[in-house]
Amino acid sequence: MGMMGKRIWVAIVMAGFAPTLSAWNETGHRIIAAIAYDHLTTQARARVDGLLRRHPDYESIFVKDAPADAAGRARAAFLVASYWPDAIRNDARFYDESRGDVRPTALQAGFPDMGRHGAWHYVDFNFSEDGTVIPPLDSPNALGELGRWIGVVGTNNALAVYSLPWLIHVAGDVHNPLHTVSRYSRALPKGDRGGNDVWVRPQGSSAGVNLHSYWDGLGGSDARPAYVDRMAAEVAKQSAGVVADAHPETWVVEAFYYARSVAYRFGQGSGSKEQPITLTRAYEASAKALVRERLSTAGMRLAAVLNGALK
Repeated sequence: MGMMGKRIWVAIVMAGFAPTLSAWNETGHRIIAAIAYDHLTTQARARVDGLLRRHPDYESIFVKDAPADAAGRARAAFLVASYWPDAIRNDARFYDESRGDVRPTALQAGFPDMGRHGAWHYVDFNFSEDGTVIPPLDSPNALGELGRWIGVVGTNNALAVYSLPWLIHVAGDVHNPLHTVSRYSRALPKGDRGGNDVWVRPQGSSAGVNLHSYWDGLGGSDARPAYVDRMAAEVAKQSAGVVADAHPETWVVEAFYYARSVAYRFGQGSGSKEQPITLTRAYEASAKALVRERLSTAGMRLAAVLNGALK
């Protein structure tokens, strides 16, 4: 699909489509970040390193277990920052602002606010295959925030420092097909929350898992540097010679297309924890191949965005 076609489709989809929850696991985010960091220009890398050093959590979290050498320390900080927006979901300093009964936590130095901002992780284009009524696109969402962060990171101010880990993270999130979709049906009239309410059983497993978690973990579950770097090097080969698109609109439309054409190809049912849908070997092979492409593409596109914003 050409650039113009993708932009037109974005307009069509957003006019009639909308929400989900958490994307790639820590391993997936680190793989994407490793690919991106290794494809930054010298200038963009220096500016990224400088912004992260000013982050309030740099010493306590980003480089807590980093190598001693300067280059290794900077790269490690970038990879840890890629997962930071998920990590704060369990950090008592931050609060879930989506709950009306919650009291905001105390504002910490260096942060514009202490919200966990769960809605920033996804943009759900809602769809139905059986005529179930679907709601419009919800806001705030990942697509809107990505545009804001891309405009901010080049400013070098305090908001750029806060926004950079979010940009790194959510650029990865929206390349996961199940972070751009919610399927509505008679069985789930309020939507399946990006597959969180769909239960499947992988081949060889005796237990079910929700579809969203299944896709989150297809990049692996080993977040140690040796595995992450090996996987990053392997999957990055799939993007060799490809010109990375730096437009978030393209990213989310593409991921929505893959959600419809691959992630939901198991059928129209939603399964249950007690009776999950058994995935076929063909489905799993397609899913694993697509995830490798998604991780690679996300890393290259994140590098393109940062190289463009931090010239």
